[in-house]
Amino acid sequence: MSRFKALSVAVVVASLLAGTSAQAADNERQSLEELRNTVVNLLQALVEQKVMSRDQAEALVKSAQDQAQKSAQDAEKRDAGAVRVPYVPQIVRDQIRKEVAEEVRPEIVKDVVAQAKQERWGVPAGLPDWISSVRVMGDLRIRAQEDLFPSGNQANTIPDFQAINAAGSITKPGQSAFLDTTSNRTRLRLRARLGAEFTLPGGFSGALRLSTGSSLDPSSESQTLGTTGARYGVGLDQAYVRWQAPKVGALVPVSVSAGRIPSPWFAPTELVYGRDVTFEGIAGTYQHGLGAFDGDTSGVYLTGGLFPMQEVPLNHSANKYLLGVQSGTRLDWSSGQKFKFGLAYYAFRHVTGIRNEAGSSVLNYTAPGFVRYGNTMFDIQNDPAQTNYLFGLAAEFRLVNVSASYELPLGDKTLVLTADAVKNIGYNRDQILARTGISQGDRDRGYVAEVAYGDKDPGSAAGAWRVVAGYRYVQGDAVLDAWTDDSFHAGGTNTRGYYLIGNYGLAKNVWAQLRYMKGDVIDLPPPFLYGLDIVQFELNARF
Repeated sequence: MSRFKALSVAVVVASLLAGTSAQAADNERQSLEELRNTVVNLLQALVEQKVMSRDQAEALVKSAQDQAQKSAQDAEKRDAGAVRVPYVPQIVRDQIRKEVAEEVRPEIVKDVVAQAKQERWGVPAGLPDWISSVRVMGDLRIRAQEDLFPSGNQANTIPDFQAINAAGSITKPGQSAFLDTTSNRTRLRLRARLGAEFTLPGGFSGALRLSTGSSLDPSSESQTLGTTGARYGVGLDQAYVRWQAPKVGALVPVSVSAGRIPSPWFAPTELVYGRDVTFEGIAGTYQHGLGAFDGDTSGVYLTGGLFPMQEVPLNHSANKYLLGVQSGTRLDWSSGQKFKFGLAYYAFRHVTGIRNEAGSSVLNYTAPGFVRYGNTMFDIQNDPAQTNYLFGLAAEFRLVNVSASYELPLGDKTLVLTADAVKNIGYNRDQILARTGISQGDRDRGYVAEVAYGDKDPGSAAGAWRVVAGYRYVQGDAVLDAWTDDSFHAGGTNTRGYYLIGNYGLAKNVWAQLRYMKGDVIDLPPPFLYGLDIVQFELNARF
């Protein structure tokens, strides 16, 4: 090899050394250590063959190092502020992905998915604003029901005060003046509801909902099938506006609703109010968090409401209304346990009947708009000829209600214990005697005890299930018979007995329910009996 050719090789190798930093940046897979060793060995060989002196080799190396340092400085100035992303092999990326997936808690993933649904990620920005602020919802329930009366019941013994008041006479309704207590009955029933919730700026929101059901019955939205093809009646079931203050943690400190609103009360059973009862008026709730508990939804609350029941023309001081207040607490633990408690006072004003002067009908407005069965009634018509009758409530209703529930997770299922008790402190035996002429015992107490086990929501998925067992005892004037549960013993008060419920999920938001209720009357005078067993099978769907 000539001296000139060997020197040319050395210069090329030195140039490779000077560009090592740039080459390594372009291709990290080349071994920098291997390249360094190759260059050192080549220079050593050139010195040994006396192609160049050692001083020349060292100078060549120093020149290459200076050039590399200058290139690095220039690159640093050029790339100032740039973010460098090194090459990560696929095997390393797979390992990182696996470790992150294992460390991210399911709760975090659930929260992100919930946020995505709430904020409607991926919805085109070109859609109108009202679409993102409105949520349509609805549900449908189809029920097959069997009413079974025991053989000891007597016919034509229990007055149907609703039918009598509607006819204005005991004789005009005929056999319909009495409740059916002997003839078994099979029927199909349907409840359909469709509504929309909407959000507005400034913390405001609201809802509108339509529902099937009677325009008179406040506690039932069911429609019995068999109308000879006639269309079902549909009414405005909910219509309200709500304002909520910004959240403090997980709680809304203040909220106010006005219109025809869903129940604002903590009511774990249907002891006082049926599930389908809605309230006309205004209600507000104040909540305060309890930092001592590890659940961020733990707190105390105070709810109050004023609800008109009936406006009386020309005598507005006699308007019927409900004034209610409830205080309580909710305690949540990180283990999943939950405890809820409520203490409520409900004052029903001007709902008690007042007897007319003989031959007058001025006070007919004191009769109730709807009654079911159980409350003590008396004739307010006071017709001397005794041909016309109109019955009103004999008792006053000022209710004290105590409610509690406890949830205990057991694996992937939940055990729920519920207790609900009420006392009508407005009940007065002397007043009842003065209005009816009948001396009767106390009829002012009621309670429900219930235990449930299974999935919290049987409609959450296919295969979800929940079973419930409970006992119900409600004396005649413990609550308003028109507003309490409409199913047990055909609805109303003066009943006791137990119930069993089973639910099974058929698909997400579709589930079946089988319910058996065995009820008897508490205080009919002997030898009269009024027992009623009810079997209901339901198919429920919602969206």
